[in-house]
Amino acid sequence: MRLVLLAIGTLLTIMFAVQAARGGKYKGMLVGLDVGDFPLNGLYTVGLAWSYGKILKFDGKIRDTLVAQAKLLYEPQYAEYYATLVWAQTITFVHIFMTFGFLLAGLANFPFLLVALGVFAVVFGYMFMTRMSQELATRKSACVAELPEVVSTMALLINSGMVLRDAWRTIAYGKDGVIYDLMRDACVNIENGMSEVEAYHKFGVLSNCPEVKKFIGSLVQGAEKGGKDLSLFLVAQSSEMWELKKQIMLQKGEAAASKLLMPTALIFVGIMLLVVGGAIGTLL
Repeated sequence: MRLVLLAIGTLLTIMFAVQAARGGKYKGMLVGLDVGDFPLNGLYTVGLAWSYGKILKFDGKIRDTLVAQAKLLYEPQYAEYYATLVWAQTITFVHIFMTFGFLLAGLANFPFLLVALGVFAVVFGYMFMTRMSQELATRKSACVAELPEVVSTMALLINSGMVLRDAWRTIAYGKDGVIYDLMRDACVNIENGMSEVEAYHKFGVLSNCPEVKKFIGSLVQGAEKGGKDLSLFLVAQSSEMWELKKQIMLQKGEAAASKLLMPTALIFVGIMLLVVGGAIGTLL
């Protein structure tokens, strides 16, 4: 068994070295990457070699999903690039963990090490593959939480006589937050020649939030009508958004309470065991 583990570990080591050499031509893709999102990115030449090969080729449903997520987090023209990097990152770390797993299990003659490092490989692989989706989920949650204040402020500014474009800019640069960053991006797009409608629509898409998309769609329609209709729409939306936020906060409170249920039950069981154990000891 030990020789088998060492043989597989040695084979994986050789394959790692070969793929690192084959992937050397992709080093230019790794220049300037954010170390926070892509740690140890100098090793990703291994994953890139695998992803451009036949066995682990970056294709199919996984590719479509990662590219769609990357379009929302990065500029659309770089979506394919970042999606490929995520796939290469995942393969690289899984290869590393599996290599160390077989080698250490063989050297220590302890197969359980292979299982432990295999679990680490799965966990890290899942973490890297879902990083973009988790970032989008965080963005969505933040936009939902910040939207009511944005709508209320916009209603106040529009009712005071400010036009939509100026009100949008005032709100965007008036505070920090996820939704405000996206609003500033929309302002930049408008300054660079994009139409207001297109910029607002892109803002809604990038928020990854159905509530924001719905609001933007209605906002654009109200802006086209203009005047009193837009003011009335924003006032109505403000009340609706605060009510929505209240419901979301209640749901989060219930979810947090349910998560505390298990630890509380375990503590209760522990206390009961101590009491019962003490009582039995006294009787004996």
